[in-house]
Order: sequence, then structure tokens, then C-alpha cells
Amino acid sequence: MDLDNDAKTFAEQGYIGPFTLWEPEEMTAWWKTQRKALLDPANNARKVFDNPVNYDRHLDIPALSKLITEPEIVRRMQSIIGQHILCWRTEFFPKNPGDSGTGWHQVETYAIGETSEGMLAATEHSPGVPMELTCWVAFTEAAKDNGCMKVIPGSHRQWRYDEHAPMSWNSAARDNSFFGYNYDDIKIDKDWDPDQQDVRYLEMRAGQFFIFTARTIHGSAPNISRRQRMGFAIRVVPTHVQVYGGMTGFEEFGHHFELDKHGSVLVAGEDQYGLNRMAHENAWGEPFTPVTKVAP
Repeated sequence: MDLDNDAKTFAEQGYIGPFTLWEPEEMTAWWKTQRKALLDPANNARKVFDNPVNYDRHLDIPALSKLITEPEIVRRMQSIIGQHILCWRTEFFPKNPGDSGTGWHQVETYAIGETSEGMLAATEHSPGVPMELTCWVAFTEAAKDNGCMKVIPGSHRQWRYDEHAPMSWNSAARDNSFFGYNYDDIKIDKDWDPDQQDVRYLEMRAGQFFIFTARTIHGSAPNISRRQRMGFAIRVVPTHVQVYGGMTGFEEFGHHFELDKHGSVLVAGEDQYGLNRMAHENAWGEPFTPVTKVAP
């Protein structure tokens, strides 16, 4: 694991990877077990958010609780944003046969949709160090024909979208949208065409992952195959970032999300700031085990 090279590549591109966490056969067997767990009524009764969007299932599915602290992932994150890291959200990204591509978008504070207030607020700033990262894990093969992720390398250095501009959610929106939000409406330069840039398609085998900042302009291809693509996003911040500060809930994707059961999880280092409500164990009473050893 060449962490120095990871940090250098990330500074240039705004992403690193793909890397291999597990071989495809291992991931396929693991994911088959997790699909059953996600349908288990006992687990669904413990869900943090009672709505169709499967946010934060690491808080009630034990195998997902372990996944967010996998050293192979966490060490690479530490090389980019520092030793002390919280997981503030996870989410599934299925793309079924016939689904359209996800439109290009760019965020940092996650001021998405109906509110111009961000969900994340940094209390410290270090030049060149992002305030958030996402690890996108391929639970199935992610190829160009079934909707793999796509990015524009280096785009994290310039804002092309105004994430604080309000957008309206449209349940019927498909092409060029992000699950009902059309980011074309908030492009700073309406004539700038992301499709004419240096677009990279991140094809991955099941069990691989890549890490990026959401400031890197990203989207996904349409699924023109007969295979489902399933990705899982692990979203993290340094411990100096306040999560959902002062919010009791939020509106997103046409749903209301209550935050009374939400807690961030320490995945590495120590929480030296105490800014956030923390979850120290999952819904089954199993403690989260952070990576405490300092990365070399």
C-alpha cells in the first residue's frame, strides 16, 4: 500500500483507485448474504431512517458495520484527510437494467435540493485537504455497459456548480439528473460542457473500490445491460467537521428524514472535538472498532 503515492495522485486527480478489497467470488458470496439481511424484518425494524432510501444501514447490518472500518479502505482515507475520521453516512447505489445515467454533479457540504444549508461544516481548513471523502465499493461488477461511475480528473480544483443554489426535486426527472435533481440548472457557466472534458470511466470488478472527494465532478453511465450494478458509498469526514449541525431532520428525494436516531461512527483515530452525536455500537449492541493505529 503506497500511501504517499495515493496522496499525490489524489491531489492531482481528486480520486484514487480502483483498488481490490476482496476478490469477485468473495464479494459475490458476501453480498448474497447481505441482501438477505437487508430484507430481514428484524433489521428493518432497527433502521435509522424509515423511508425507501436505504441510508445508514451500517448502523443495523453487522457486516456493513465492519465494512466501514476495513483497514484497506481506512488507511487510504487517512493518507488524504488525516488520522481521525468519522463515517457520517452510507448509502446504496443500485442501477437496474434500463436505468438512465446519473447526471454530472459536484458537492462538498451536501447542500442538496430544497435547502441551501449544508449538512457538513468544517471548523478547520488546511490547504489541499478535503473536508469529506467517499469510498465507493462495487458489490457487483461495475462496467461501462451496466452503469459504472465516471469522473472528470482534476475538477475538484474548480467549482463548476453552485451547490447552495436551490433546486426543486422532480420525481419524473431521469436524464442529466441526480435522483430527481437537475444539476444542469445550477451550473455556474451554462456553456461549460462536462462531456467535452477528460472523462474517465471507472470500471471495477466486484470487490473493488475507489475513493474520491465529492468536489470531483462525477456521475454514472446508463445501464444498457441485463445486469444490475450495485454500489455502496461510505462517506467520511475528519473529526473537526460538524455533521447535521443544529438540524433535527431534512428533506431530500421527496422524503423527510428525522435525525433522532442518527449517530456518526468513529472509524479511525480519536474524536478530539466532540462536535457530533456519536454511535458507539450498532443496533445489535456490537461495538464499532475504529482503526486506532496511526498510518505510516
